This record gives sequence, structure tokens and C-alpha cells, in this order.
Amino acid sequence: MEKFFKNALKVSIASLVISITLYVVIIGLFLLSVVTANIFGTVIKVIVPILTLVTILGFIYSFFIKGKQKIPFVTLHFVSLCAISFGIYLTISFQGFAS
Repeated sequence: MEKFFKNALKVSIASLVISITLYVVIIGLFLLSVVTANIFGTVIKVIVPILTLVTILGFIYSFFIKGKQKIPFVTLHFVSLCAISFGIYLTISFQGFAS
């Protein structure tokens, strides 16, 4: 485990894979609508903080990547953080419409 966290590229790749997987889970649950709104809300309340922390970890580690691979990873993690922030903004903005 110690060697894993010393290699910034591996941590950034793992973070990106976990982020994409969590995005697919969120979108899949939303599109399938096999769960009730209460369960979907609970799942979102659990997944979004994990997604945020994993993305921030990957974003920080991507600054320590050496070479040309640094820019794509920084960009991908930044776009992921922007998507999370925009989603939270929309959730807060439209919260009054749901009630």
C-alpha cells in the first residue's frame, strides 16, 4: 500500500476509474428508476461525498505526475470536480420545486 501511494500516476488512474464507476452507478440508478425516490436520495447522500473525496485525492495527486501525462489527468479531475459542483448547485437551486 505504501508503494501505491508513492506512485502518483497509479493513484490518479485509480481515482479516475473509481470516479467513473461512481458516475455510472448514479446515472444507472437514475435511469433505471427501479428504486424509490427515498432510496435514490439515500444512495446519492452516500455516493456524492465519496465521489468528491476520491476526485479531490486524484486531483491533488495528478499535480505530482511527471511528464506529458500530467495535463490530461489534471484536466479530467478538474472537469469531474466541476460536474460535482454543478450537480450540487442544481440540487440546491431546484430543491424548492420538489416539495
